[in-house]
Amino acid sequence: MKKIFFSFLIVGSLVLVSCKHDIPIDLNGTISQNCHPDTVYFGNTILPLLVSNCAMPGCHNHGELNLTSYASVMNSGIVKPGHPNTSKLVRVINGGGEEAMPPSPYSALTSDQINSIKTWIDQGAKFNSCIGCDTVNYKFAADIWPILNTNCYGCHNNNNPGGNIYIRNYTDVQAMVLDGSLIGSLQGNGYALMPKNSTGLQSCKIIQIQKWINDGAQNN
Repeated sequence: MKKIFFSFLIVGSLVLVSCKHDIPIDLNGTISQNCHPDTVYFGNTILPLLVSNCAMPGCHNHGELNLTSYASVMNSGIVKPGHPNTSKLVRVINGGGEEAMPPSPYSALTSDQINSIKTWIDQGAKFNSCIGCDTVNYKFAADIWPILNTNCYGCHNNNNPGGNIYIRNYTDVQAMVLDGSLIGSLQGNGYALMPKNSTGLQSCKIIQIQKWINDGAQNN
């Protein structure tokens, strides 16, 4: 009897230890009215990065490894909330070997983008987003390019020019402003709605871009 008791005790202890630091997944999601600078938000940063760099047509936009929504990302098992160093997503975006993502010849994520994903996982890999709308500031380097770099560059860089369209720098963006394709594709007006595999940019970001265009689309 004592042996049976101790066996249950050992097994129970192992279960408690293995689950002690697990963070439950909340599929309901939360939306904050303001964006906290120390928080990485899934809806604002992580999903756009995954859609632009991993969920291109023919890649991870369907099937078992679908990276186009929070539920599909979490159900894939590549993210362990609170544990970035043991999450497969972090391992593959850090590159190396056949598992490296995005695969060659696609461009690797930047160190800042990788750190954003690691921080989001470390903060619990929450299904969160924030509204925080700033339409007062719309400088190209500080405001416009970060939006395009996060949401568009992954599909329109040197190694992966979707539709033979490049969005690599100010010169590329300026050309799209002049022919009307930039705002047209972001609004789905006469062009396919972009970013692909998404419901479009937040209206606040589109307003920022539109104001920047109306103000002369300067390289400022």
